Amino acid sequence: MKRFSCAILLLLTIISIDSLRSLPTNASEKKSEKSKSSDTFFSRDYKFPDFYRGMYLTVNTAMDMRKLSDMVSRAKQSYINTLVMDAQLGKNRRCMVSEENVSLVLKNGLHPVARIVMFPDGLRSFPIDESYINDRLAIAEEACKNGFKEIQFDYIRFYDSSRLKLTLQQRYDFIEGLLKKMKKSLSKYNVKIAADVFGRIPLNKNDLIGQRMEGLDGIVDVICPMAYPSHYTWSKKLQHDPYYTVYITCKNADERTKYSEIVTYIQAFKMKMGGMPYEQYINDQIRAIHDSGVKGFILWNASQEYAIPLSVTKSFYSKKLSKKEKDRYQSDDES
Repeated sequence: MKRFSCAILLLLTIISIDSLRSLPTNASEKKSEKSKSSDTFFSRDYKFPDFYRGMYLTVNTAMDMRKLSDMVSRAKQSYINTLVMDAQLGKNRRCMVSEENVSLVLKNGLHPVARIVMFPDGLRSFPIDESYINDRLAIAEEACKNGFKEIQFDYIRFYDSSRLKLTLQQRYDFIEGLLKKMKKSLSKYNVKIAADVFGRIPLNKNDLIGQRMEGLDGIVDVICPMAYPSHYTWSKKLQHDPYYTVYITCKNADERTKYSEIVTYIQAFKMKMGGMPYEQYINDQIRAIHDSGVKGFILWNASQEYAIPLSVTKSFYSKKLSKKEKDRYQSDDES
């Protein structure tokens, strides 16, 4: 009996030591562990991108099978692996991108993300009618049913003004509580939840729009700073140095979060570039994404003019990706 008890004690000791070894010892390891486990948690047979190379599509592009097929083909040729698509149109209360269109994206090995605008231009009145929130949730649910693997909430913030007599904490509590509600309601679909934030949010604290890195961390799976250098109007350095702007935004975002992945929107449109060649402007931002160590980028061009951004992306990854991965993207389209 004593021999049996000793054996049990020894076994428990080994298990305890092994468990301690597996615990993450710092923030980066915590993120690493989360990333490793995310595929199992979110889907039994779906592989999320290890690194997002994305581009944004308007609802008009995403709804039109001919336009979407063309974008899918161009994306694959340029080693893009993620398409962020608007899921709504105006005040419509349903997902406007059909299951057939989402299926086309999936069949071509691309990750489909549904972008849903919560409060156009930011929330200007408070409190908000619960029916409005439920309408947005209904769009997100239909997007999940149509095959989207990630739901990205944009404009999930207050209007950039102090007119509303709310404390910062009240603003944070509302935005973070709303995202918690969305995540809980959509958990049965095994999708990732993302939130877009102003590019200044990783660089500041106490922001009136009600977004903060530490508050969103762990509530959403992905945080997407919008790091468009042209929009950093308070600093000439940030406006005219795209590498530095994207790098410092990403680095700060990564350091201020322990659990959420950082996937950054970058500027793929010509605006206030300070005389820099467009190709270099795009290339510098992509380099900054990699040097900062975040989980990827999304090209943003509301006019859908992607010829040069995709050309730069293709050239950049022709040198960076392995032959095996390049062959997968250069294979014949299934569209």
